[in-house]
Order: sequence, then C-alpha cells, then structure tokens
Amino acid sequence: MLDQQSHPARFVRLTTVGDVNTARILAARLESEGIEVRIHGDALGPYPMTIGSFAETQLWVLSDRVEEASRLLLDAEINALLPPVDAETDETPRLGMPIELRVVALIVGVVLAALWILRIVAMY
Repeated sequence: MLDQQSHPARFVRLTTVGDVNTARILAARLESEGIEVRIHGDALGPYPMTIGSFAETQLWVLSDRVEEASRLLLDAEINALLPPVDAETDETPRLGMPIELRVVALIVGVVLAALWILRIVAMY
C-alpha cells in the first residue's frame, strides 16, 4: 500500500473558463481559502490570444484539493445566482411596484382611457 508521502500531490486541471479575467477571479477566490492555484492559457503567453477558444484559460489545483476547490467554486456560483437578502426582514426583496402603487396606476389608466373614449364619442 502506497502512502501519501511516496506520491506527493500533483497539479490537475480543475476547470476551463472562457477568459483570463474570470480565471483570475476564481483563482483569487480559491487562494483566499488557502488553495494553491495555477492558471494556464494562450491569453497568458508573450503573445496573448483572447479571441474564441484561444481565450480559454485553465485553472489547475493540487490533486488532494480538487474536491474542496470544486465545492468552493460551486458555492460561489450558486450564491451569485441568488437574490440578495434584506438584513432587517430576512426576506428576499420583492420585485416590481408595491400593490398600492399598482392600484393607483390602474385607476389612473382607467380614467385616462374613459376620457379618451368620451372625446372620441363627442367628435361624432
């Protein structure tokens, strides 16, 4: 049976993203958690290519940290999709206008439509 010290962890590809800036942001997130990251891609060379598949950038982490790194990136992706939570009420913010404002807008719309119809009827 081989132990961990006889085969040290090696870098393995964690993911590939569409541009170098996204890769740098994800790498910073992982590094803030103590995970060593290496970034590889054509956009990082002496003649950077940032068009199409040339812009793809790979993130590499140590093989013994792959699961933790994947979990951190998944958590970050999910949190980016969730709406912010209001700290005082602990509820998600409501989208759109309050119901009172909707009722007022409906009444104003009905009155304007009635005046428009009366004006057309008065012409004939």
